[in-house]
Amino acid sequence: MPKSAASAARTAAELIKVTTSLSRERDLNHLLDMIVTSARRLTGAEAGRVYILDRTKRTLLPEVGQNERVGHGATDLQAVPLFKGDDRETTNVCAYCAFSGQVIRVPDVYRYTGFDFGDLYAYDQATGYRTRSLLAVPLRSHEDATIGVLLLINLREADTERIIPFDDEAEELVQAFGSQAAVAIDNAGLIAHNRRLIDMLDHTNRELEAENVRLRDRVTVEPRFAIVGESAALMRVFQLMDKVAHQDVTVLLRGETGTGKELFAAAIHGSSGRAGGSFVAQNCAAVPENLLESELFGYRKGAFSGAVADKRGLIESADGGTLFLDEIGDMPVALQAKLLRVLQEQEVRPLGALEGRKVDVRVIAATHCNLEERIQEGQFREDLYYRLSVFPIELPPLRERSEDIPALLQHFLASSRQRFGKRVRAFAPAALDLLIAYPFPGNVRELKNVVERAVLLCEEGGAVLPEHLPEAVRRAAPRQAEPAPPPMDGDLRGMLQDYEARLLAKKLQAVDWNQTRAAKELGISRRTLIDKMGQHGLRRPPQASETA
Repeated sequence: MPKSAASAARTAAELIKVTTSLSRERDLNHLLDMIVTSARRLTGAEAGRVYILDRTKRTLLPEVGQNERVGHGATDLQAVPLFKGDDRETTNVCAYCAFSGQVIRVPDVYRYTGFDFGDLYAYDQATGYRTRSLLAVPLRSHEDATIGVLLLINLREADTERIIPFDDEAEELVQAFGSQAAVAIDNAGLIAHNRRLIDMLDHTNRELEAENVRLRDRVTVEPRFAIVGESAALMRVFQLMDKVAHQDVTVLLRGETGTGKELFAAAIHGSSGRAGGSFVAQNCAAVPENLLESELFGYRKGAFSGAVADKRGLIESADGGTLFLDEIGDMPVALQAKLLRVLQEQEVRPLGALEGRKVDVRVIAATHCNLEERIQEGQFREDLYYRLSVFPIELPPLRERSEDIPALLQHFLASSRQRFGKRVRAFAPAALDLLIAYPFPGNVRELKNVVERAVLLCEEGGAVLPEHLPEAVRRAAPRQAEPAPPPMDGDLRGMLQDYEARLLAKKLQAVDWNQTRAAKELGISRRTLIDKMGQHGLRRPPQASETA
């Protein structure tokens, strides 16, 4: 019998009230229970169930089951498989409803032969209930994809309490309600997914901050030598430096290119009794032989064409202090004899001078060459070698003190930020993994250059990311240092949403959550970016406002 206008108005008002309540609910489990309760109240059904499609899209899982006469929940219900092998399962009413997207009404399940109601018969037998009429409604998202099925059972006639078939009005009402319920479920699921993404991003940021705190804590500056590191190999060098710093003997620093030989020489000078004097450094491989002699020894006016005035050499400039001769193995043989005289006599004679001048100079030499081989080849004087190597110190390559890499990275990051006047937060965990795994054949010098380059490439206020590192660093990384790929389970839409969320989060992190800059680099409008951030629940974490 058709409803009166007043009754229809009340039903419409109730529907609006119910759907409004659903749209405000954020907890998915509570929402599903509300959907079944509301659908039963709107129609007068004795029982109801809601099935939700699982992540594999092959099974309908019973999430909520209500029956006012039995009182059993969804735990008594069976999952509905959607496939038998590779074929669709269409004999089950819920499976057919999900595949077809159609509303299905059955007046009496015990007299209907179109579907297999074995699960309902088993339920009735186990509970003593009598299932008669049912109404199955597909729950379809705003993208018109089935996400579940709402099943209502046994419609009671309001006046007589008799069980009657679901009619057209009930179908239209539940279909309208189901459309709103599906949107609410979709939104709640998306919110839950976004919460997981937010938790993941928060966790990533906490890890980033914690790792950089650990890096800051690990920066150990030896109070006497001001050299970063605390590895066993470096400590052995420190012990040798301690023993020789206050002894006026010649020191020979040996090690690969880039190990910081000048820094160690300056540290020895600074810890010695000569710290108040000058520390003068000269690379013997950097200038030609004739120029190197005049640089070291100086000259008198008229000593050669162009010598229009006296010039004091570096040896005299270091009087009372320390002269550091880097790459001593590349010094010309003829000049080696003159240097030997300085070491033996503590006297220097400038070019063009008739007499020598006494100097008080400590010499620290350094080389990456095998001086013993050069002696055999006639390229280095044996007597000079013994004079220089009174106290040799072998500097370890960076690969032998790899535990110092994190502290060195933090040290050079801080100095690069100051040098370039650029606010860079820290190293992202993935970039840090790559740098720690890289062998650095160019040693500390290469590490410093890599950090400076990364700071220049990094976004203002962002973090150093793997793409800011040289290709050699990325290529040499072990497999486990590569970022984990996005999960491949679930439907295409879910995977694309997850990938988009990760991409947006990564770009926002790189630009310190500057939305205008991120939108420009992504090639989208700022409004679009804000909308997508809202869809994925992305927000600026508190840590992003701090400078590491």
